[in-house]
Amino acid sequence: MRISEVFHRRVRGFRVVDLVGVGVLLVLVLGVYMAKAFAGRERAEIASVERQIEEERVQVRLLQAEVAHLEQPRRIESLAQAAQLAPIAADRETSEDALIDVARRPAKPSKSAAAPAPAPSEALAGADAPDGTADQPNEEAPR
Repeated sequence: MRISEVFHRRVRGFRVVDLVGVGVLLVLVLGVYMAKAFAGRERAEIASVERQIEEERVQVRLLQAEVAHLEQPRRIESLAQAAQLAPIAADRETSEDALIDVARRPAKPSKSAAAPAPAPSEALAGADAPDGTADQPNEEAPR
């Protein structure tokens, strides 16, 4: 069979070359359609991720503003005064080299062996908690 016969041979009234050409054209059309469909899905996923990134940026900005508010010196000073806290006395300060000795010293026994009262800083921490969970004891769930 010669190549020139392929161009003139007919099957059910159609030339073989025409049938092959239509088949290749259909495969190409289907391939382009599928590529566009996959690209559309990818575009949607990219848009979704970009929205999430923007939401996270907004959340980060809100948290930075909250930290800036919580770290205001005037606010911290007023909380310290409300808890009747005072600066550390100079005789209670120690150097870096003496920290090991301080850590090895036995702790002084408390005046009462009963449950100690919560520290004022813990009471103030509960006042700033958004849902009031700092006032409640931290209990583990039974396993």
